[in-house]
Amino acid sequence: MLGTILAAVLTVFPGIDADEGFADYLYCQGEYGLASQEYLRIIYAHDEDTLACPLASLRLARCWQELGRREDAYSLYTFLHMNLSDPELRAGALMGAGSVLEESGYFNNARELYTDAAVASEDTEVIARAGIMASLMNARMGNWEISAEELRMISSTGGPFSGITASLAEKVADGQNLPYRSPLWCGISSALLPGSGQMICGHFTDGVIAFGINGTLAWLFYKSLQENNTTTSVLLGWLGISFYGGNIYGGSRAAVTYNSARRRELLEEVTGILEDQQRFQP
Repeated sequence: MLGTILAAVLTVFPGIDADEGFADYLYCQGEYGLASQEYLRIIYAHDEDTLACPLASLRLARCWQELGRREDAYSLYTFLHMNLSDPELRAGALMGAGSVLEESGYFNNARELYTDAAVASEDTEVIARAGIMASLMNARMGNWEISAEELRMISSTGGPFSGITASLAEKVADGQNLPYRSPLWCGISSALLPGSGQMICGHFTDGVIAFGINGTLAWLFYKSLQENNTTTSVLLGWLGISFYGGNIYGGSRAAVTYNSARRRELLEEVTGILEDQQRFQP
């Protein structure tokens, strides 16, 4: 995920104390559970003062984030960025908090924190990274044109990551031309011909099943009417209406699923561009 990629910012700070070496080794190996225990030990040795060992605290938050303890990670990131005075450490905490919100789907709030990180930092590389992530939150919210324009502006400055930013801008711009299926019209299509809305969205098996079930129930209902079988007709009529309504809903949902899949595929390509850049990797 983009938030996971972003968390790499916590690995770029220099000046690690020697007594943190083993914890950092575990951290770099991706052994986040063991690393978190070591970082907790280091913090305990500093009288449980996270501000006295900010690097260990930042990486502890990252470990918690990787272990799925998002609330704990976010709380620690927030405490650190509100209390640290060093601009780069504060920017790291803001970026970490932003990545947690991004992973949780709060893209607008994540964008605000990434923007704050760019303002807080004095390092051109961190500023560029934060600006890129803030711009990509617009893409995550479906604001493709705005995101692409912001990325082009960052790229035009010629600063760090100008090449990757240009590639991201080009890829994000494709979001304006993503294939789209209307949930309304796919639902109407399935109302006119059961299963057709699903087929329009590429769900051919679902479409065939919907057509077969609705067609079979309609035929059985017709036959029961011919035989004057009231009880069977009522039962088949109720089943037919239920499956017919489900078919219409299924056609509409197929469109929603189709649109979400196209959007997700593009965002995965954007993530792939970031993963290809070593400095964006943890």
